[in-house]
Amino acid sequence: MNEHEFHRRWQNRTQRYLGSHELLADRQLHIHVDPEYGATYSGQVAAITAASLFGRMSRCVAVSVPSVPIVEPLPWQGTKLDERIMRTLDGAHKFGQYDHRPACKEDLRIVIGPRGYGLVAHGSGWGAYRGTGPSPLAMVDHPNPYGAAFSVIAAAAHIQRHPDGKAAEPMTLDTFGWQVGAPSLEAPRIVPNIQLGDVWGVGLGSVGCCALFFLGLVTRCFKAVLVDGDRIEVENLTRSALFTWPDALESASKVEIASRWLSEVGLEQVDPHFAWLNENFAQWKGREKGAPDIVISAANEHNVRNLIEEYCPPLQVYATTGRNWQTTLYRHIPLRDPCSRCVPGSEVIPTPTPCAEGSPMPASGTSDEDDIALPFLSYSAGLMTAAEITKIALFGHTETPNRVLYEPCGRQFLGAPLEKKSTCPYHNRDDIHEDAIQGSRFAELSTCR
Repeated sequence: MNEHEFHRRWQNRTQRYLGSHELLADRQLHIHVDPEYGATYSGQVAAITAASLFGRMSRCVAVSVPSVPIVEPLPWQGTKLDERIMRTLDGAHKFGQYDHRPACKEDLRIVIGPRGYGLVAHGSGWGAYRGTGPSPLAMVDHPNPYGAAFSVIAAAAHIQRHPDGKAAEPMTLDTFGWQVGAPSLEAPRIVPNIQLGDVWGVGLGSVGCCALFFLGLVTRCFKAVLVDGDRIEVENLTRSALFTWPDALESASKVEIASRWLSEVGLEQVDPHFAWLNENFAQWKGREKGAPDIVISAANEHNVRNLIEEYCPPLQVYATTGRNWQTTLYRHIPLRDPCSRCVPGSEVIPTPTPCAEGSPMPASGTSDEDDIALPFLSYSAGLMTAAEITKIALFGHTETPNRVLYEPCGRQFLGAPLEKKSTCPYHNRDDIHEDAIQGSRFAELSTCR
């Protein structure tokens, strides 16, 4: 595949999303990582997220990064931050121009740190800051990736909207409460390597992969069951934190690459399934009581959501991306929250007639037109999913509404609780559902009604 064809396909999803708006694909970006901040856990999370995300927004990225060791509890021990950054960038585009150099006058500058000349992205704990002035956030010493990573996502959203370099209004965001403003000083601390139990990742597209990416920065203490039947294409690269251009050119399985990445960061239990849920129907329908503990239902194709919901799922957490520059986080606690079929625009589809092998025939998937998103939206969806799972696992409860919207062009965060549909057929199965989830790690959440 020549450079022109690769690049055309690489920017296809972003171009179709933006229409006639200006693309960033050839805009020269420069990422400067503050040396002091870059030596910390938060600074390294922000720097790695910036390389991954901005490298998927533009094929022209230069960096100035300190050569400091990767700190615990991040994976990649024994390597230096600048090595990790360049490796991340090199995987984003086969013909990318990725350099390690000081900033030039024509660069669109991003600063990873509390202050500097350019668009500042700084995070600590649950807090995220994006703006042109010094960050107001105090540094915390516990390894929480969410504020640091979200500061980069917020900066990317501004740059995507203003590729001309317009100055950003200073803004501080709280990823614990999903609201504008600095988080409370009493916001809980994160303990590394929290136990999540059995996590089913159903759908390993952009959102599913980004959720695993951010969970992998917090913990490697879970068993991952990965379910997806698709292969990687060049068009997928701008929205997934796990896929690289060699994966796309080899048409590798999404499950294979996600499994390999999780193993590389230290996850010991990975159970890959190279098929869609409708093709693994017997395993899902006949699973043991209390299994799994969490489902990240990050797929819309092949009747997946209906198959999950029809057979009494445990806690579900996932996010979606929309056509109006927004991400929507959903949480479904069984018996307490509305189910996934109560989401506006969803329709309950009866399970298709089983085929000769005993699995349901696949329903039609989503259209190609629906499979588009901006890079920062996929990253925000993955981060919000991972953060919500982390809160529930750490604290045994969550005060977050069951639906939260991230609107970077508007109010930023909006809690919009999801209501049960009066027509939902799953309202009257509480006893069956309660029995099905008994023994799961988060079953007690369902008793707090």
